[in-house]
Amino acid sequence: MEPERRRSPRLAVDGAASGGVLRAGVPVALRDISAGGLCLRLPSSLDPGEIHSLTLLLRGLSLATPVRITRCGRGEAGPGPAAARDAGWEAGAEFLWRDASDAAAVRGWLEGRLSRAS
Repeated sequence: MEPERRRSPRLAVDGAASGGVLRAGVPVALRDISAGGLCLRLPSSLDPGEIHSLTLLLRGLSLATPVRITRCGRGEAGPGPAAARDAGWEAGAEFLWRDASDAAAVRGWLEGRLSRAS
């Protein structure tokens, strides 16, 4: 097993009523999330380096923030909105926080979920 390279632990959220909207109404399904970024399933490819507005809805958390796409490629189908689930694109993105309170809200949400998973 390869050692974890991420700065923050990721929490898998597939099937946990997670979804959002990216750039002008493109539906996305959230695969996993950390304090620094997330992995999305979406219906079309994105170019690494692009910055997009993301509105994200999770159980107990609502967030609107810009994200920078770090990678994008063909992915496996999975749960989430039909358009994102069936299309098979997967993108990694890092949060570009406009407000420290948004970053704190995500960290708090993750800590609550990760402590329950332990």
